[in-house]
Amino acid sequence: MCWRPERSPWQGTVGSSCGTTTSADRISGIGNAHERRDPMKRLLGSFGILSALVGLLVLTGSASASAEDGVTDKEVLLGAGLDLTGAVANWGVNIKAGMEAVFNRVNDAGGVHGRKIRLIAYDHVYQPPKAVTNAKRLVERDKVFAMMGHLGTPTTKAIKDYLEEKQVPDIFPATLASLWTTSGKWHIGDLATYVDQTWLIIDYLVKDRKIRKIASFYQDDEYGLDGHLGGKARLKHHDLTYVAEVDYKRADIDFSSQAAKLKESGAEAVILQAVYREPPRLAEQCHAIGYNPLFIGPSPIVLDKTIELGGKHVEGVMGVEVYPLPTEPGPFLDLYRADMKKYFPNLALDTTNLYGYQKAALFVEALQRTGRNLTRDSLLKSIESIKDWDPGWGLKYSYGSDTRRGMSRSARLVVVKDGKWTKVSDWMELQEVGRR
Repeated sequence: MCWRPERSPWQGTVGSSCGTTTSADRISGIGNAHERRDPMKRLLGSFGILSALVGLLVLTGSASASAEDGVTDKEVLLGAGLDLTGAVANWGVNIKAGMEAVFNRVNDAGGVHGRKIRLIAYDHVYQPPKAVTNAKRLVERDKVFAMMGHLGTPTTKAIKDYLEEKQVPDIFPATLASLWTTSGKWHIGDLATYVDQTWLIIDYLVKDRKIRKIASFYQDDEYGLDGHLGGKARLKHHDLTYVAEVDYKRADIDFSSQAAKLKESGAEAVILQAVYREPPRLAEQCHAIGYNPLFIGPSPIVLDKTIELGGKHVEGVMGVEVYPLPTEPGPFLDLYRADMKKYFPNLALDTTNLYGYQKAALFVEALQRTGRNLTRDSLLKSIESIKDWDPGWGLKYSYGSDTRRGMSRSARLVVVKDGKWTKVSDWMELQEVGRR
């Protein structure tokens, strides 16, 4: 496939010494005019030539030393803040493994244009203050070239201004908030946003299922609000409003009060702007009071972990999927399964590690296009050059635009059936929308 590493010749420019040679000739010429009359001047002239040559060598060394942070002749250094031990550690551990599976295979083959890829990941336990501390450590101490796959909407938002100030690219963060497609040069998303997905959900509920009583259960932070407010705008398009808007905090584990409010609202469908931990518990507590709405949510709930935690209570839960399931056929997925088996044999195949894997594959494709002259600007331009690139699973990545800095708008609906996520619809290209 096109994003596999290739051994490439050195493509860097070699500095010219012609200017120095000309200067030296001029100095030498001046010396020749006087050399018979003043031996001391001959000595000073020779010393001047030597000084000029030494100066050139020092400048050449300085140019090499002042290269882009995180890039050497043999390595590219990336940083990531991930939840490795906290509330969404299942995401963090698997995203890291998926990215490293790609990087390990690429490195074993010699790297990209002679450079191997190294990832440094720190645990932010899904807490914004810790994410800021980690980002400063990665940028100022470790000198990373770019942030890659940084996990979480609130945690990535917390470091947004800092990365912009330091001009460090935020590449394919592990958050599909619409924020990352509209925040300018230093940020770029990869998949359909939570707003895009929520519009799909509402159109499906209203047009296909003829459901008009729709409630929102959302995490009270930038993640949950992205889809929640985007959905509000889409409901208005259908002359509707949420019949209930029920929030929760990231640390909550008891949703009995939210279940009661949702039941009281009479909602026939509840949109879950949540991650994998909350839907199983909410569904169980709703069922305990005789309330059985259709639960449906964006891609963060489409994990095997949701089924593992929820069992019978999540049967029939629907979600939006923005890339294929790990068990589907195709050369890219065959490679994914082989790499995970080789490098992380103790991890089960899951949408979470596939999420990281596709990010890393897309990054490697951009790195390959950049060539040997790697800078932050040249990397971003290479990402922006990607159009209709299919790694081998039938879905194509294309850079949107400077006002829509994303790479894919593909999505489909899935449902938990007999304990497995099962596709309900074919792939479709979602509308390009932002939170309104």
